[in-house]
Amino acid sequence: MPVTKVIEVIGTSSVGSDDAVREALAAAKRSIRGISKIEVMSVNCEVADGEIATWQAWVKILFPVEPK
Repeated sequence: MPVTKVIEVIGTSSVGSDDAVREALAAAKRSIRGISKIEVMSVNCEVADGEIATWQAWVKILFPVEPK
C-alpha cells in the first residue's frame, strides 16, 4: 500500500492567485519528487495604498513516500 505525505507551502506573487499557486509548486519541486496533487487551502492578498500588492496561496502538496 503506497504512503502519501502532505506538506503545506505558501506561494506568493505580485501577478495573481494562479501565479502564487505555481510559485508554491515550483518551490516544492526543488526538493520533492513525484508530486501528485495540490490542494489550494486559501488565497489572500496584501494591500498597499488601496491596491493589491501581493497574492498569497496556501497549498497542501501531496507526494508518495518512496520505499527504502
